[in-house]
Amino acid sequence: MQKEVLPYLRERYNLKGIIKARILHTAGVGESQIDSLIGDLETFSNPTVGLSAHSGQVDVRITAKAESESEADALIQDVENTVRQRLGDWIYGADQDTLEEVALQVISERDWKLVVVEAGLGGNMTRRLAKIESTVFQGGEVLTTRPSPGELLAFTQSYLLSRNAEVGLGVVIYPGEKKQDFTMVLITPQETQQFDRSYGGPPQYVSRWALNHGLNLLRNL
Repeated sequence: MQKEVLPYLRERYNLKGIIKARILHTAGVGESQIDSLIGDLETFSNPTVGLSAHSGQVDVRITAKAESESEADALIQDVENTVRQRLGDWIYGADQDTLEEVALQVISERDWKLVVVEAGLGGNMTRRLAKIESTVFQGGEVLTTRPSPGELLAFTQSYLLSRNAEVGLGVVIYPGEKKQDFTMVLITPQETQQFDRSYGGPPQYVSRWALNHGLNLLRNL
């Protein structure tokens, strides 16, 4: 692509300059909150700034047109610095970074191990964490029934002890007609916490929403 296709297209159609993009990933914040902080940047013509909202995650895309890659990088860097200054810790990574990679890195830096217990997510949290090449993740248990918050805590504590881990994350989704509720429990060597959340969007996205919120809890340990 870089050595043959793109040079051919530039020569064939007399194309000049390049287009380059940088994507900043955020979690734990809504699109409207981000828009209120960087809305003025979204009026720029070069580089352009746009938002792409996912369930529990929002991406900020910065795209620049320039005569060279170095010029495009400089244009992007100026805007990226401003975005990072305004959004702060809401940004967890860029481009190919994933939330699960960042979460596992945080736990690894503390020399801890992680287990998860999930119900109603279709095993997606366990699968995403298991794909990362790391010794941090010690396994996930996918429950076939939806436990109460108290039962979820007990299951997570038991599984954590059985795997000799220090961190346990439990997530369960309770489906409803108009909204979906979900509970998360987080066990660390310092404390045990419970978080109750509601999701009013399309039901098919609630598992991704809960998954990203759970991973974001780990990221902020």
